[in-house]
Amino acid sequence: MIRYTLFLIAFLAYTSSFAQTFKPMKDSKAFQQKLHSIAASTNSLQSDFVQTKHIDVLSEDIESHGKLFYKANNKLRWEYTEPLEYLIILKDGKVSIKDEGKVSSYDLSGNKTFQKINEMMIGSIQGDLLVNEEDYQYEFKESNTAYLVIMTPKQKKVQEFMKNINIYFSKKDYSVEQVKMVEQSGDYTLMKFKNKKNNANIPEQTFSIH
Repeated sequence: MIRYTLFLIAFLAYTSSFAQTFKPMKDSKAFQQKLHSIAASTNSLQSDFVQTKHIDVLSEDIESHGKLFYKANNKLRWEYTEPLEYLIILKDGKVSIKDEGKVSSYDLSGNKTFQKINEMMIGSIQGDLLVNEEDYQYEFKESNTAYLVIMTPKQKKVQEFMKNINIYFSKKDYSVEQVKMVEQSGDYTLMKFKNKKNNANIPEQTFSIH
């Protein structure tokens, strides 16, 4: 469970490195409406990802590779393939983890914090997460090629480990290109998505832990 908690913190700690100049977004309401429209028509999503974890005390960043699969009704497969194999399945309100051949399962309904993190993970992937003003303060920016949403947590429990989340969207198709969370310590995790496919046929067994 501890390793899963660290994964959640890492996921929320996404930080980005777009070498662009961002300025306040001209029409944030139109941007949000467009995202919501696209999310409503997205039944599935699959993508490769590269995750870079930066920790100040380490001389080198930690890089991991993997694949993710999302299907409507909150089904998510988050699979690390190298340098280590690690699998997380979110389905039917439960999280199942396979680590070094050992499988563990947990019910999210009994933990409100994990419920919110689960919603954040799904929302980040689907792109439809800009509606939770109770828990986050939002800042909307844009460059010539990308939109940037900076999410700052309002809840003290979340503020203890997270400073903010930066999410970068392509101006071409409004898809999420990079996600970043910066921890209060200044450490961060950067995830880049590539080879994205929307509404592709994903077999149901993809969301099985075995």
